[in-house]
Order: sequence, then C-alpha cells, then structure tokens
Amino acid sequence: MSNVRLKKQLIYAGLAVLLIGDITFAYLSAKISAGRENPQQTLQAENRQLQLMKLDVKRASEIRAKIPQVLKEFDQFETALPSASRGYSTIDQELTTFAKETHLQVDEKRFKEKELAGRGLDEVEIDLTVAGDYSGVVNFLNHLQRSKNTYIINGLQLDSANPGQVAPGTLRITLNLLTYFRKT
Repeated sequence: MSNVRLKKQLIYAGLAVLLIGDITFAYLSAKISAGRENPQQTLQAENRQLQLMKLDVKRASEIRAKIPQVLKEFDQFETALPSASRGYSTIDQELTTFAKETHLQVDEKRFKEKELAGRGLDEVEIDLTVAGDYSGVVNFLNHLQRSKNTYIINGLQLDSANPGQVAPGTLRITLNLLTYFRKT
C-alpha cells in the first residue's frame, strides 16, 4: 500500500508542477499580448515622432542660417563698447551725472576689472552706494536702463547700516553693476 500511496503523491506533485507551469505561461502570454499595440496606433505615434523631428531639423536650419547675422551683431555690440583706455572715466562721469540728475548722493564707488579670455574684453564690476529718496533711486535705475553704455544690475541691496545718520525717508542702496570695455 505504501507503494500505491507514493505513486499517488508523485502524480499529485507532477500535476501541481504542470498546473504552476500553465499558470506561469498564461501570465507571460497575457503580458506579451498586452504589450502589443494596434499597428495603426504604432504608425500614428511614429508619424507624430517623425513630424516633431522634421520641425526640430527645420528650426536648427533656421538657427544655422541666422548665425552669421548674430555674429555680426555681436561684433557691432563689442565695437560699440567703450575702450578700456577711456572706459573708466566715461562710466564714472556717467554714473555721477545720473546721480546728480536724480538727486542722489554717491557715497561709495568701487571698480574691479576682470579680463574675459579669448574675447578681447574686460568685465568691470562696479559696487556703487547711493543715498536718496525712493523716486530718485527709481529714476537712477531708469537712467541706467536707457544709457547708451551697457550696465547689468547684478544685485541691489537696501543698506540698513547707520540708520540714524540719514534723514527720514532716505534710502541707502548698494548696487552691484557689470559693464564691459574693449581692449585696446
């Protein structure tokens, strides 16, 4: 009897293995079938991708065609910059004039030069502290924006040091500006 019992157990174990195999194959078959898309949908998606690539190529061609004009404009911009030999006096005079016109007092002005390698330009960082009323500060910033010279406002900070030494309603502003000079 034990021999018959052993055979039954082996048959049940074999059937269990076959059943687990069938379930595994059914699961994998369902996964593979679900991954397949409708050929029409695949074609539409690939056509959409192709159109996007064509638009990218067209845009890149337009950019490539404009490069000579952009380079020419860069050269014109760099040529219009003040030369390093007279740039400091030009910028200093202009900033002083703007401050006077807007009724601001210039408390401090510092210049720090850095050469831009390979461009024939010097980048000049200007730290400027001015004091005056709000409208004067706004007008000063408008003058900077409309200047024929190039100014980049890197930072603007309200200076709260020595509040007792300035009249009420007076703002003390520290500006960090960048400008550029041509090498001569």
